[in-house]
Amino acid sequence: MFSRETFIARADDDGVAPHVARGDFAWVDPDEPANPGRLVAAWSDGPGSATLVRSMLLVDGRRVLRAQDDASPDIVLDADNETMIRGTVVFAGRGFKRTRGVAPGAQRA
Repeated sequence: MFSRETFIARADDDGVAPHVARGDFAWVDPDEPANPGRLVAAWSDGPGSATLVRSMLLVDGRRVLRAQDDASPDIVLDADNETMIRGTVVFAGRGFKRTRGVAPGAQRA
């Protein structure tokens, strides 16, 4: 299901919430094709560099990364920007909050 190159990244914003929200973990497979319609993880370099999860689209023949919120602008993938696709998101989830050393639902001895 996952390639040997699959890694886990933490989302740095809410661009595609509720699917993947800030702080969620995304399993990213660099060997899985980043085709239009898929969620991809991208590294945005430069000021405020971050790992972003976005929908990959094809708009007027150009690859575009689009968030689902209105606050985040589209990112057009071309030679002029410094955004790099790291891979396709194959699974995402949230961590659980630990409570003083006891797993949620576990009983104390």
